[in-house]
Amino acid sequence: MQPLLKDLPVTAQRLREDRILEEAAVTGADPQHLCAVFNIMPDTGLRYTRTFHPDPLSDRDQEATP
Repeated sequence: MQPLLKDLPVTAQRLREDRILEEAAVTGADPQHLCAVFNIMPDTGLRYTRTFHPDPLSDRDQEATP
């Protein structure tokens, strides 16, 4: 794969990340689906879905901090 990408301004890892984000956008950001399709760990699937559905509790924690 690397020889195919050598003249492009992108890495294989970046292409994979972009593909995962695109799949999340198309499928409604379902972490289980991402884990099954891309063989990633659940915490990684959740990290990608937070791009589309931020954790509402994190905002509450920041507001409560003086």
